[in-house]
This record gives sequence, C-alpha cells and structure tokens, in this order.
Amino acid sequence: SRMPKALSFMLPISRDYHRIPIRVLNRVLRGVNLLGLARFELRQDVLIARARRETGLRDFGDESFLQPMQLLIRSLREEADLNPVGRFMNRANILRLLKHRLYVHELLRRHPEILERTIPDPVVVVGLARSGTTRLHRLLAADQRFLHLKAWETVFPVPYPECFAARAAGKADPRIRALDQGLQAVLDMGTQIAAVHPLGTFEVEEEVGLIQHGFSSQLFEIQAKIPSFAQWLMTHDQRAAYEYMVVLLKIISWFRNDPQDKPWVLKTPQHMQDLDSLLHVFPNAKLICSHRDPVKAVGSACSMAWNALVRDSDSLSADWVGQEWLQKTECMLHKTLRVREEMCPPQNQYDIQYADISTDWQQAMQGVYGFLGWSLTNQTRAAMQAWTDSNKQHRHGAHKYSLGDFGLDKADVDQRLMFYRQRYNIPYETTNPHTKAPDGGAAEQV
Repeated sequence: SRMPKALSFMLPISRDYHRIPIRVLNRVLRGVNLLGLARFELRQDVLIARARRETGLRDFGDESFLQPMQLLIRSLREEADLNPVGRFMNRANILRLLKHRLYVHELLRRHPEILERTIPDPVVVVGLARSGTTRLHRLLAADQRFLHLKAWETVFPVPYPECFAARAAGKADPRIRALDQGLQAVLDMGTQIAAVHPLGTFEVEEEVGLIQHGFSSQLFEIQAKIPSFAQWLMTHDQRAAYEYMVVLLKIISWFRNDPQDKPWVLKTPQHMQDLDSLLHVFPNAKLICSHRDPVKAVGSACSMAWNALVRDSDSLSADWVGQEWLQKTECMLHKTLRVREEMCPPQNQYDIQYADISTDWQQAMQGVYGFLGWSLTNQTRAAMQAWTDSNKQHRHGAHKYSLGDFGLDKADVDQRLMFYRQRYNIPYETTNPHTKAPDGGAAEQV
C-alpha cells in the first residue's frame, strides 16, 4: 500500500502508514500470540540469558549498561505500544547489542593490546539533525587523511569468530552481508527512509550506532515511543556510553589495522545532547558546528523521527512527535551552548552555516580546512567532488515535510528557538525552491 500523501494538516495515526506486508504480518502474529506463541518477550533476564546461550559466553565485563537497559525495556513495555513487528524488531536489536558486548569482553581478554591503541584528537561535526551534518561528514571523509566508519561497522562493530575465519579464508566479512539484508528489509518496510537519510552498507556513517552499545542512545528514540527513557538520557551523565564508544573505535581500527596517527572524523546529532560526554573522552577534539534555520531543522527532524517510528506502533500520533522533538531540540540547544562555553576552548570550535554549505560547498570547506590548519589539496577536492557528483540531492526521492503535519506552528517554533538563531545569526530559509507549505515545510536531503 502507498504511504498517504502528506497533508497541510496533521497526519493520521501511524497504522494508516503501514504497508500491506506489515499489516498482514501483525495480524498473523497477533493470532499466534493468542495461542501463547511468538510473544517476543521483553525482559532483561530473558534477553541476557539468550545472548549468553547464543554466543556461548557469559562475562559482559563492565556492567554499567544494565541500568539504562532496564529503563529502556520498562519504557518499551509501558509506553511504546509496540505492535508485534515492533516488539520483534526492538527485541532483536537489544539482543544484538548484548551479544556484541559479550564478544567485546572475550576479544579484549584475548587481545588486551587493543586497549593500548592511541586515538589522535578527532575532528567532530556537531549539529542538529537535518542541519547539513551528513554532507559535511561525508565530504570530510573523502579526505584520505581521516579515518571514518562505514555503515556496516557501526551496526556490527565487533568481529565475532566467523569474521576472523572469513578473513583467513579470503572471504567477505559476514557482517557485510548481514547489513545488506537488514537494510533491504528496512527499505522494504519504510519507503521514505532513504530520502530522509541516505543508506548503504558501505556509506560513510556516524558513530551513534557505537554509542547505542551503551544502551544510552538517541537511536532508541527513533525506534519506539519511549519518553521516560528519553528524559533519562537527557538528564543523566552518559560518560560510560562514550567511553565504550572509544573501546569500539579501537576494536574497529585494530581489526582494520589502521595507522594509529590518523585522526577520526566523527559526527552524530547525539553530540548536541551529550557534548560534555564527548569532551570527556576527547577533551581536545576539534568541533565543526553547523547551524540551520531552527524552524526548518525542527520540521525535518520531526519528519525523520515519524518515518522511523511509524512501522512499530499502531497508535503513534504526529502531534506527540512534534511536541517531543521540539522540546528535545530546545533542550539540546541550551545544553550545547552551555557546554561549549564551559568545556571547549574557542580555538577548538568552528561555526558554519547550512546555507553556506548548500550554496558553495567548496568555499565552505576552504574555511573548515583553514580552521583545522590543513591544506585543502587538489586530490582532496577531487575526491569531494566525486562524492558530490555521485550523491545528487533527491536521488532517493525528495524528503517532504511540513510543521503543520506535526501540529506545530512556525511562529511558535521560531519564538521558542530565537535564542539560538540570534546567538549564531542564522538566516531564515526563505528561498528554498522545494518549499512545500508556508509553515516551514520543504523537500530536501541533508
């Protein structure tokens, strides 16, 4: 079934957006549930026991993840109103993370030298979702002087025994095929997702998937309606998750045999929420901070969240998404402003406008490289141009959205976030040729 066309008034509830295969599968699973089968139980002890059984391992090492995991599961059970497909997907995701943590501890037991690896001060793109951070990140990743993550490494960062066996035999890493299949399933179940964020097994990808292994990630918030867990994430220290992210970066780099003098280029909008934790693990990181008209950024973020959330619940409402992500954006902006002032020296921060990235990326990147003290070589320019040429805007379809779809008013959003616009002198986006409606809608790919 086709997704209903976005309207200028609020969107219907999520079940109206389910494709026919999802509706059929949910109906079948509900029937099976009545027989006491395929309930996809969400319980911490059950999931931990299964992860241990499937890996043959028992020791997680650091168990700081247990508290956020328990809070997540409680929120999934009590607030998310998951349909059967949603319960299966969220359960499978938690099980994947648990198995990875078991593999990590065993790998470090066998190879303690991994933790001795050094990570030079990284360059980190920091900005709201939908503010040009993906474009900035992938342009920088085209420079061979940086290390970066591929999508399959963010989902499956830990090599398990079959990975070592495949490499010894000269075969492809089984994690690559696993993500190929997973991404195809995601795209089949949600046709608009690729227009919101370009997906691909070998695409340059952000490290939020690594942070998720600490069970303290915004990724969970675009997989289910979990407001209590989201509030806990916003108000509690996430250093343990970021410290674990560093461990995973070391494992990935060790398995790839990366040179230890190359810096990483990193990026995820979660750093807007946890910039203090990022600076705890990388106190001398160079921050490239992108800024976009907050009215546009909020509308686009709501659409991103909606398209990711609708599959797994039958009762999710667009107005809840609008209020949740507006409030979340406001909180993140206030926190980021405070942390930048208190924890990051001015010489380690560079501000860049989304409008400049969109208008003339080469000039924008010249400014970035001036800040880094690096030369923007002809070879790097050519690599960036090649990426730009092969990633034309809207190649997966236009990302269309409207604030009104989510019960939000442009003037209200603008007023609430005016402190941010004024702080960085962010221009209004008034000439976007893809504008959908006069309330802050647009068609884009960022």
